[in-house]
Amino acid sequence: MDLWKGSMTIRKKYLLLSALIDFLIVFTVGIFSLKSENFLFNYLLYPIIFLVLLKVNTGLWMYLYSNYMNVLDNELDPEKFIELTENEYNRNKNKKYRNYMKLNLAAGYSSAGKIETAYEKLKEVDLSKKLYRKQDKILYYYNEALFLITFGKKEEATEIYNKELSEEIEKIGKRKKDSEIYNLVKALEGMLFHGNDNEKMIEILNEALKKSKTKRQNLGFKYLLATYKEKADETREAIELYKEVAENGNKLYIVQEAREKLKKLI
Repeated sequence: MDLWKGSMTIRKKYLLLSALIDFLIVFTVGIFSLKSENFLFNYLLYPIIFLVLLKVNTGLWMYLYSNYMNVLDNELDPEKFIELTENEYNRNKNKKYRNYMKLNLAAGYSSAGKIETAYEKLKEVDLSKKLYRKQDKILYYYNEALFLITFGKKEEATEIYNKELSEEIEKIGKRKKDSEIYNLVKALEGMLFHGNDNEKMIEILNEALKKSKTKRQNLGFKYLLATYKEKADETREAIELYKEVAENGNKLYIVQEAREKLKKLI
């Protein structure tokens, strides 16, 4: 079953499914408790039910949201992801949720190669309002710096890193520094401070590849690695990486970029 057919949003799916699941659990447990004559057991049952419902509802939300993100991260279909995200944005009145969806729109448009639109969507995010996760601000500043590098504004990107991003990284603590987001930041640091050192960048990107969690990240790092391999005159390895991106990147914009590179190198 395709969870994304029709125009129903993630939040609406979640509310409907969670209401149904909650009813079934409460109804089943209620019938069971009525048959029990143990008062203490019934008394202790209610907090247990609450914890079970909390865990089930959290798991349900994560399942639905992961399926949604999977469209971009593993199906590699930015256009479909943009359509889904715009549906989420337009059909929800929750301001916090709509604000968060702008981050996702930026990710979708950037993966489709529409960098200027992606940057516009990113700058629409209201940072004065609390986002959902601590690392969301890191994602915001990471993407802002990345877009500025793409626009040839490396000095501005470095300023964002020094003034904003580095501070947010410190806030996540040592336990988070092996996380997926920190892996992205390490690659960004390489571009900002070692961009002219091909060998260093190859080392950084090889390490980033080992820790990449999604196909989109993996292929993005491979494309970037190929560009540095090409600069370092490691042409054969660059060609293999470009081929992998071109063959496996589906609708990501880097597929076309990789094909253009291959035309010049082969």
